[in-house]
Amino acid sequence: MMSHKKRDLWIVLVLYLISFGIGVLTFILFDSYTIMLRLLFADLAAMLFIYAVSLIIKNASLYDPYWSVYPPVMLTLAFISLNKGLTLPYFLLLFSIYFWAIRLTLNWIKGWHGFTEVDWRYLMIRDTAPKLYFLTNFLAIQLFPTVIVFAQILIGLKILELSATLNFVFVIGFLMVIIAAVIQYIADEQMRAFRNENKESKKCIDQGLWRISRHPNYFGEITVWWGLYVMYLSIVQKLDVYILAPISMTLLFVFISIPMMEKKILRTRPEYEIYQKQVSMIIPFMRKSEEKDIYQENN
Repeated sequence: MMSHKKRDLWIVLVLYLISFGIGVLTFILFDSYTIMLRLLFADLAAMLFIYAVSLIIKNASLYDPYWSVYPPVMLTLAFISLNKGLTLPYFLLLFSIYFWAIRLTLNWIKGWHGFTEVDWRYLMIRDTAPKLYFLTNFLAIQLFPTVIVFAQILIGLKILELSATLNFVFVIGFLMVIIAAVIQYIADEQMRAFRNENKESKKCIDQGLWRISRHPNYFGEITVWWGLYVMYLSIVQKLDVYILAPISMTLLFVFISIPMMEKKILRTRPEYEIYQKQVSMIIPFMRKSEEKDIYQENN
């Protein structure tokens, strides 16, 4: 008999395939517009479908894999539409984004328990104003992160539009994305192993990458998008408005995601405050002291 998680994963797969179809159809229908607008319309159309279904099934966590599955879809659409040959720089760009996306999506699959659960952040948003949840769900949970990620997609689009040539800086950007995705994998696996070993306790992880960064997985995520920007920078060789894309992603984690997470941890683990003082928030760095190691991020 199929487990409820496998059943729910199949449902998610079908729903996302439908959303892909909606996105591609939207992209085709708006062929008189610029590629940037066509990608935006396609992204929003697909997101609106996921949003509508999330209301029907009463679970906003249906949106969770959207973050990782849509960037490669959007960039593939752009690449095909631009009708450019698969040069080495373009291959490295697409490979790095697919590498990151597949890794992150697989991590979501491992940690997801099915439609029986809803992300605690979504529940917090819902409980703050239950009658307005249809709106806060749309704006805060789905539209806002979609726009933030779309800003990163624009960087990839610009790389595809320009005559990208392979140079040292481009390779550095590529390696930043790959290494950042590996860092995310290691951090997530360390957290998963620690939780499995401490199911009955509220101990806090203080080992591996978590000894030198309170959020090494978020460090990896932020670095992915800075790596993409470095690839773009290697082509234009000047700072421009597109630097706002990785900056916006950084600000999202520093001022929204991490504060929400740490506020939740402190409610049940007041001693986490000591860990905050010892360990860098994001960038891996030497600890300020070597006091008793009793901390775990619980996300």
